Amino acid sequence: MRWTGLDGAAPVIAIGYEFPPVEVLVTREMIRAYAAASHDFNPLHLDDDWMKSADFGPTRFGSVIAHGLMTYSLVTRMLTDVVYPLGGWHERCEMRFTAPVLPGDTVRTAGRVTNVRRMGDWLRYAASVEARKEDGTVVATGDAMGYVPAATLPDLADDTIQRRR
Repeated sequence: MRWTGLDGAAPVIAIGYEFPPVEVLVTREMIRAYAAASHDFNPLHLDDDWMKSADFGPTRFGSVIAHGLMTYSLVTRMLTDVVYPLGGWHERCEMRFTAPVLPGDTVRTAGRVTNVRRMGDWLRYAASVEARKEDGTVVATGDAMGYVPAATLPDLADDTIQRRR
């Protein structure tokens, strides 16, 4: 199902809707740029020599690791790429980081709408979200919630919209 949003045709947010993934090759340059933007200069993100001697108990990363919030930002970009053109926003995203992202890893996001409720002229959506490395390792998982306008959508009930794929 599609409708005309602020920037043209856009998908209707409904239960089962899958957000188009964001896929990014993580590079050392990207990690350095994120460190500069966030003012997070922790050596575990920037210094390979320091990481060789760093003691994380039994865990050894073998190299610097990307900022967890950099991975988080890829997930929120996936959400925003869809809901912002619809005139909406994502209000919260809570994630648990489960594995490190190293330079050279490709991260791919995924998100699926799990609940939609009409609230006046707005649809409030909830979604399960995650990020994985190219080998399938889940690096972050969580839940998100946001709003998109509902007033111009055709034939919507005033309660939970139940459209499943």
